[in-house]
Amino acid sequence: MNRASVATGLIGGLIAAGLLTVPLGDALGGLWDARQTRAALAASLALPPDPVRPLVDPGLAIAAGNRGSAARELAAHVRTRAASAGVLVETLAPGPSSPGIVTLRVRLSGPEKAVIAMLDGIERGTPLIRLRNWRVGALADGGVRIDAEMVAAWR
Repeated sequence: MNRASVATGLIGGLIAAGLLTVPLGDALGGLWDARQTRAALAASLALPPDPVRPLVDPGLAIAAGNRGSAARELAAHVRTRAASAGVLVETLAPGPSSPGIVTLRVRLSGPEKAVIAMLDGIERGTPLIRLRNWRVGALADGGVRIDAEMVAAWR
């Protein structure tokens, strides 16, 4: 082994080490980011979960022990309002519900002004009730028929 081959080997090694510093820096930067992300996730998992908030203000929800009693209370509310407004309740059946929400399928008919006033009073009053998927049709005697789903929150 002579000096020229040793010098060539050293120079080649230094050039190779210099070329590998860029990928090494990128790899170390990625490792640092991954460790920071892992630490942030571990810290967020260590926090207590957020408290479950009600869908609506407790004063606006139907107070009931279970979904069935909430549906019965909503049905009674609709029947009472319909009787006082002179509106006929043709159909009142439970609909698909989700957690904290009760749904009723209703079919109401009567004079147009009475039906609209009743539904306006229901939506403006308490408990908070909204209509979704509703359809209005005219009747032969000048009245209207409404097919709708009534949705209310319960607790």
